[in-house]
Amino acid sequence: MSFTKLHRMQLNQRRKFVKQLLATSLAGLALPSMAGVSDLKSPTAVEDESYWENIKKQFTISENRVMMNAANLCPCPTIVQKRVQELTDALNQDVSFQYRSLFTTLRKKSVAMLAQFVGADESEIGITRNTSESNCMIAHGLDLKPGDEIIIWDQNHPSNREVWLSQARRLGFNVKSIGVPADPASVNDLLQPFIKAITPNTKLIAFSHLSNLSGLALPAKAICQLANARGIMTLVDGAQTFGSMNIDVHDLGCTFFTASTHKWLMGPFENGILYVHKDHFKKIWPAVIGGGWKEATTVDQQLCVLGQRNDPSPAALPEILAFHEAIGKKNVESRIVKLTTYLKQQLKTNVPLATFVTPMAAQHSGGIVIFNLPGKDLQQVTDTLYHTHHIAAAPSGGIRLSPHIYNTLKDIDYTVKAIQEVAR
Repeated sequence: MSFTKLHRMQLNQRRKFVKQLLATSLAGLALPSMAGVSDLKSPTAVEDESYWENIKKQFTISENRVMMNAANLCPCPTIVQKRVQELTDALNQDVSFQYRSLFTTLRKKSVAMLAQFVGADESEIGITRNTSESNCMIAHGLDLKPGDEIIIWDQNHPSNREVWLSQARRLGFNVKSIGVPADPASVNDLLQPFIKAITPNTKLIAFSHLSNLSGLALPAKAICQLANARGIMTLVDGAQTFGSMNIDVHDLGCTFFTASTHKWLMGPFENGILYVHKDHFKKIWPAVIGGGWKEATTVDQQLCVLGQRNDPSPAALPEILAFHEAIGKKNVESRIVKLTTYLKQQLKTNVPLATFVTPMAAQHSGGIVIFNLPGKDLQQVTDTLYHTHHIAAAPSGGIRLSPHIYNTLKDIDYTVKAIQEVAR
């Protein structure tokens, strides 16, 4: 076969593949690996533990390991892994500008689905590399001056704490770091510290929706409401709630929302989400300008042109979003609440030495459960859990367990039994 004929055949194959990718119907995206789960949205099915055991089979987690580290990194379902590999293989076959233009179309599709998933307008959503980058884009993009004040929660992630302190030293504005009760009796207990910290100079309140250090959840909507009433912007770091809670940013009322897709969303690695309310779009200067950037009217085109990206990764976002929608976002949230509630109860009953950092009340917590074993070294405990019992935990604020929908109640029982042994 001549080189010309071979080249023509390869070109036709690539064109056929491109057409197949672009013809994918997002609304009717099939989940072939879900065969065996009769009705993904059935209210009765999701109450059946066998349903969630089938969900677990959609992941490639080793059978002898229990992953309870969703607060740091989640595995992707097989369908997402396959999509990323499919796109990566195709890209490696042809890295030309002409072929790579396909990924511009796929990216737009991902942005549109992300916007729908979080209740935003398409123009308000951009894809970054992680929550940290999204937070820093806001911190570096706002025009703040001496005399301005920023309120932050003392449990914020460093990317939503240290960046503000760094910018304050550079630009001369003030940062107020506030604490809240560790075990609040009511939502008002969590609101009062913010209310007391507000002054006429307050320009922004930046806070983690759910703390990775305590597992405490702040009443984000209530904080945004009190800020909006005073003309104050809000930045909600949703790294620990995006994918674990049913988020609607317009209903939340925030100015900015940031998150990662590789945590609770269980999506392709190294992607972040940046939401900027359309009324505040012009207040943010681009922090990074890559090749091909130009003035634009959308968040993704104006703020998220970051240079060469691993294009197959954001292009695979529709698969994980469809996975969540197939199960039902509310069902995912309810399942996580059930897992963490059961975990707390079992620890309290079977490990009486355990002292909880995370509030017991579900309304003040989320998918993270943090506790301590008095007299035990955190790192040693988590290392023993992993190396001896094959359980992934984290020494963050205490012994941190963060189960997700790929965990079963049997996994919880096994984990509690392992902790009993470690606690002796």
